[in-house]
Amino acid sequence: MGITVKGEIIVTARENYYTTIDERYTNPDGLRRVRHISKAWESDFTNRQTVQYSDDNGATWGPEEDSYGDVYSTAPDGSWEIMNCNCAADVYNPAHRHFVGMGMQRIFKNGRKAAYEAFWRRSEREWSDHCFLFVRGENEPDAAASLIKFEQGPEFNPDNPLAPGYFNTNQAYFSVPWVMKNGDVCFAIGPLVSDCCRILGVDTQNVFPSNPGIFYGMIAGRGVWNGNNYDINFSRPVVLSDLLSSRGIDEPIVAELTSGRLLVAHRGSNTRSENWKTRIEPGAPGFKWYTYSDDGGKTFAPSAPWHFDDGEVIYSSATFSRFIRPLKNGKLYWVGNITGHKVDGNYPRWPLQIVEVDERYGTAKKNSLTVIDTRRDGEPDTVQLSNFDLMEDRATGDLEVRLTKIGQYGAKEPWRADTWKYTVTV
Repeated sequence: MGITVKGEIIVTARENYYTTIDERYTNPDGLRRVRHISKAWESDFTNRQTVQYSDDNGATWGPEEDSYGDVYSTAPDGSWEIMNCNCAADVYNPAHRHFVGMGMQRIFKNGRKAAYEAFWRRSEREWSDHCFLFVRGENEPDAAASLIKFEQGPEFNPDNPLAPGYFNTNQAYFSVPWVMKNGDVCFAIGPLVSDCCRILGVDTQNVFPSNPGIFYGMIAGRGVWNGNNYDINFSRPVVLSDLLSSRGIDEPIVAELTSGRLLVAHRGSNTRSENWKTRIEPGAPGFKWYTYSDDGGKTFAPSAPWHFDDGEVIYSSATFSRFIRPLKNGKLYWVGNITGHKVDGNYPRWPLQIVEVDERYGTAKKNSLTVIDTRRDGEPDTVQLSNFDLMEDRATGDLEVRLTKIGQYGAKEPWRADTWKYTVTV
């Protein structure tokens, strides 16, 4: 029997904002869940957040509690804003009997609106991203956070978030940690291209002369548990030329294959922009990209277009994706957007598909490719089927995908979006 999908609306949009829902189990066994509910009416920001708990696997939920203070803070004089993303430990490590997670802190100079305008209009980076590894004991409510430091630099000082020593070091975009068979934790982060090239000892002018200080490369980290925390060893960086991807490497995700290979899939982009002075040529294709390591995460192959097991490349817009290995069957799956060849930067963001991954090489098994959802009649081409949450239901073994269809009501109501849940039986 192949993969089957059933979808339903769980939040019907009434106003011009969208709701995202992320759910996880709170304990190593049992059916108690936590649900984070975020609301937003602007890009790359969370405007409201609440939390709920369920003791019956999501059949019923307790009252919503405001948790926005965990997400957002601001200086009284407006000199900075801070947004925290995904700062929780929700991936269970059975070897060491605790939960791990990775979150990101984004600090905006003079607030998010000024910082984003500087980026999109002037190619200036007025924010700083830092990644943290979270560890929570299986019977503990709170997680301990550690700054992920791939270079020398100070710790975060809440009394001075804009301190140059912190603001300008260890900048990196976060991903999702993967618990390996032996109990180590592996993750891929996105440091700036300029930092990656410095570590590699190469000239950015030969790799990424168009704004190496605002776009990303990739470094993998492998954490070994020492009884109190993870000792992290970092890989050699990977960079992707701006002749191939105008925004470098974005949102890398890692998985361990049964062969022992570490596989990383990531976004690229074929966006052309005068502001970014990109070198990519008109008509350059847009792929989902990948790299891999056969030495335990010390070095990775040059990034290349990901492909199916029959050799066909995977065309994909610049969108987020996820790996998952359900306990139900132990197979590895990838969920993300696989589109036709007419990719234009971040679009199209449909259809959303799931595919099984070959465990020896890391290619996608073409005959398993299944559509979770796609653009429906009446929806614009710019509808986004890309902002999703992914988990396994412990009671049924089914996968759950929660997706917010941003843009489905068109330009007049850009943030109004229904939230869907898809039950994927594998």
